[in-house]
Amino acid sequence: MELSIYALDKLLNRICIPPVLCVDTTASNIFYRYGQEHDLSFVMYPLKLSINYPGRMGMTYLEAHRPKTGYNILCQYIRHEKMDVLRIMPDGVIFTSLLRHPLDQFLSVFNNFDMKSTIPNLQPYHNPYREFFRNPDRIAKLSSDTIYHMLQNSMSFDMGLKPIQFGDADAVEKFIERVDGEFHLVMILEFLDESLVLLKRLMCWDLRQLIYVKLSVNNEYRTSVDPDIQERILEWNAIDLRLYNHFKAKLERLIEAQDASFHEEVAALKALNVNFWKECYSSGNALPVFNGNKIGYILAEDHKDNSTCKLLATDDVTQTHLIGMKQFKEHLPPSDILMVRNHMQNLKKYNPAMLGWSEVKNVLKSTTSESGNTDEL
Repeated sequence: MELSIYALDKLLNRICIPPVLCVDTTASNIFYRYGQEHDLSFVMYPLKLSINYPGRMGMTYLEAHRPKTGYNILCQYIRHEKMDVLRIMPDGVIFTSLLRHPLDQFLSVFNNFDMKSTIPNLQPYHNPYREFFRNPDRIAKLSSDTIYHMLQNSMSFDMGLKPIQFGDADAVEKFIERVDGEFHLVMILEFLDESLVLLKRLMCWDLRQLIYVKLSVNNEYRTSVDPDIQERILEWNAIDLRLYNHFKAKLERLIEAQDASFHEEVAALKALNVNFWKECYSSGNALPVFNGNKIGYILAEDHKDNSTCKLLATDDVTQTHLIGMKQFKEHLPPSDILMVRNHMQNLKKYNPAMLGWSEVKNVLKSTTSESGNTDEL
C-alpha cells in the first residue's frame, strides 16, 4: 500500500489521514506513532487497516463510535471524499497526501498481491508482466474488487476519480484541479525527507517526530522490468502519471522557494535518521525480507527496552491492531484478541525489533482483569 492521504488539524494537533491503498508503511509509521504518543483518537473500524475500501466510509458506524473528545486522526485506507472527512473530523482540518511514481506503485501492487496467480495458464518461463499486458483488462477483472481498483490509476481512484472518468480528459483535468485545491501539501515519496520537513513546518512539529526507518521494499522491482513493459505500465496508468508529475513539479517549486534553514533541516533529518537507525538496531543491518516486501530488524543490545526503537520497527497492520485494542477494548471479542496475539507472535519471528505481545496486552488489563482472563492472553 503506497499512497496515503492525510488531513490534520494544526491548532488542535488533530490528524485526519485518509490513506489511499498502497500507502508507504515507512511514512505511515510517523503518523501512527505521533497519534499514540499524544493519546489521540483514530477514525477506524476495529483492528481494520481500511474503512470500507473501495467503497466510501461507513459513516453510521463511525459516528456511533465517535469518542467523547472527538476523532483526531484518520489514517486507515479509504477512498478520499472530502465531505466524508469534514463530516467526521473537527473544523480546521489540514489535508496532506503522499504520492509515489506510478511505475513503482503498479509494480508494488502486482508483486505484493501476487497478481501472477490470477494470470491464466502462466508458466514458470513466462514473463508475468508481459503476460498481464496481453489482455490487462480481462486479467485485472479476475482479481478481487479491491485489487482490481489498485491496478490501474490507483492513486487517482483513491483520490476520488471514478473509473468511468478515466477516458474523459475534461474530468481528469478538473479532478487534478480539485485535488490541488483541497490539499494543503502533497508529499512525494521520492522526496520524502524534503516533504516531511515541509510537513513539520506546516504542523509546527519537532524534527524528532519525523524519525523513520525503512519497513518495506517497494522501489526495487523496476530493475527487473524490461523498458517496453515499463512504458506499457505508464500508459496503463497515464492519469496517475499526470497526477504525480503535477504534484512533483509543484513540490519542486515549493522546495526551491525555501530558505537556507529548510535545507539545513533536511540535512539534519537525514543525519538524525541514520544515527537513530545505527543506535537502535544491531549493526544497522536489516534482516532478510519477509511477507513479500517487509523488512525486519534486531534491536541493539543497549536498546532492547527502548520503546521508540520498537515502535519505529512495527508495521502498519500491527500498529492498527494496537490502536484498535486501545479504542475498542470494551467491544472486542476474545477471538479478535487471540488473532492479534497470534499475528504479533508470528511477525516477531521475522522482525524481532517490533513491539511484542507481552508489551501491548496491558492495554486490555482494565477490561480483562475483572474476568480473570489476562494471564490467558
